[in-house]
Amino acid sequence: MGRAIYDELRQQRKNIQQVDSKLKKNKNERENIQLKIKAYERETKINYLKLEEEKNRKRRNFSLLAMVFLILLVSEINMMSASFFDIYNNGFKAVWSHLLYIFIGLFACIFCIFFPYKKYNRNKTVGKLFMGSILIFLFVIIFGKYLSEFSPFIAKLVPKVNGAIGWIRIGGFSIQPAEILKIPYIIVLAHAMEITEREKYGQIKLVVFLGVIIAIYMLLIIWQEDLGTSLHYLCIFVFMLFMTRFSIKWIIGISIGLLSVITGFFYYVYSLEDTTTMGYKIGRVGSFLNGLIHNEYDNLYGYQVWQSLLAFGSGGILGKGYANGVQKYSYLPEVRTDFILASFGEEFGFVGMMILLFTFFMIFTIIKRIAMNTKDYFGKYLAIGIAGYIITQALINISVAIGLLPVFGIPMPLFSYGGTSLVTVLAAIGIALNINNQGYK
Repeated sequence: MGRAIYDELRQQRKNIQQVDSKLKKNKNERENIQLKIKAYERETKINYLKLEEEKNRKRRNFSLLAMVFLILLVSEINMMSASFFDIYNNGFKAVWSHLLYIFIGLFACIFCIFFPYKKYNRNKTVGKLFMGSILIFLFVIIFGKYLSEFSPFIAKLVPKVNGAIGWIRIGGFSIQPAEILKIPYIIVLAHAMEITEREKYGQIKLVVFLGVIIAIYMLLIIWQEDLGTSLHYLCIFVFMLFMTRFSIKWIIGISIGLLSVITGFFYYVYSLEDTTTMGYKIGRVGSFLNGLIHNEYDNLYGYQVWQSLLAFGSGGILGKGYANGVQKYSYLPEVRTDFILASFGEEFGFVGMMILLFTFFMIFTIIKRIAMNTKDYFGKYLAIGIAGYIITQALINISVAIGLLPVFGIPMPLFSYGGTSLVTVLAAIGIALNINNQGYK
């Protein structure tokens, strides 16, 4: 009987072991199934995010191109109106030239869309761009400032325009090197800022490293006596600086220092009794301060701003209507270039101006979003530099047109007559689109 009980207990133990084995097997299978489900969910989520990112990239491409083409269309329509007096006397030469510049700019944009932006980040490429920029600036300075007096040919090749040297004229075409070199300038800064991120530079080392680069550019541009372009280069640098590891305290401190210097200079000019005899640049600044503080504009340096304000004021809320503006009839100089917005505001009013400014803000927002979604530091800095390039140039031009800044000669991006600026901005937009398409990799 004891043997029977022993066999029965043994059999029960075997049954229990078999049940335990099945339970363990089921548990392992359940865990495997759960792991597979988690892996599937993770893969599904990754694929979903990739699809969403792809949709967002395509949406940014379409939106950016749509905004650019809208501005180009409006600019060409506005150019026909602003050039009406010139068309009456000289035919459609200016309108066709502007259209030609648009097509050249679009070809530059297409090329930059398909040229991988990461190739700009090579040390040799950046070195060549940096040295090439310096040599071109020196060529303009030496030939335009020092050798033009000895040769009529050089004087025509590198002329002095409104007190500044910065143009190269070849045949019937004029090129402004400082405009073209804004893209290499942004590339050099983006490369330098990428190095500061990779090498984990401290605040002082970062200031010295970037300060040397910006000082070289600023010195060369100021040497050309082109205050407007030097201001724009500085604005681009400050804009990009906010994306670096640079402390906000340092940025605020440097900004306060620069504003103090500018304020001191303005106070000095304002304290002068007669600025009209102090040279072209001082005269411009003096006229600006007199208009800003006393609302009085002289006929020598303040005439353009006064006529521009008259144009904006007469445009009212809805404007006078297309082609009904009067400033284009030789009342406002440079109505197709630096003061193109005055003509536009006169005919399309406050509402038209707000729509145009909103379009520029959308371009800035889209490129800023491209920068935020780019994986590598170089792409981020390059994209935000392009965004800053476009929006700061637009703000400077608007501020000049409404008397909030001295007249600098900075064109409205994508809108003013002028091939160099138009082609350069469209090429920059092409680079931004290439970053959008390749920056996620």
